[in-house]
Amino acid sequence: MQWNVNEFENWEELRPYVDTALLPLYLYRDGIEVKEHVLRMNYLLNVAAGIEQRLKGRILLFPLSYRFAWEEQEQKTPPGFAFSVGLHFSGDKIRLGDQGEASTLMLPVGEEDLDSSLRFEVTVDVLTKEIIRLWQQKSAQ
Repeated sequence: MQWNVNEFENWEELRPYVDTALLPLYLYRDGIEVKEHVLRMNYLLNVAAGIEQRLKGRILLFPLSYRFAWEEQEQKTPPGFAFSVGLHFSGDKIRLGDQGEASTLMLPVGEEDLDSSLRFEVTVDVLTKEIIRLWQQKSAQ
């Protein structure tokens, strides 16, 4: 489920099944051209949307959270989710704050070959499997 008006029409109906918050987290760093930031943000959002499509029905994809490198890097997540997954570029130092009972996972995305469709598909596949592994670990406990 994505964070938009069309999908939220059925939120009350679907809420019992959506237990995972997926948060794309973007860190604005100095030394990167604006055009490159736009490409990187778009790539991160596309990876997040690809994961959401593969795991549709159990994940709520939140809008991109955008921060500057010199700001505090701890990201809070919304309450009420059993799982919180942060998606960020591997070079970024971002962490999810204490989530209480929620299980958290930070998934790094590689910063190279952002224009490769094969790399994109492999990235989405690997990260999707990591989320499934998180679910399986929790259910095995």
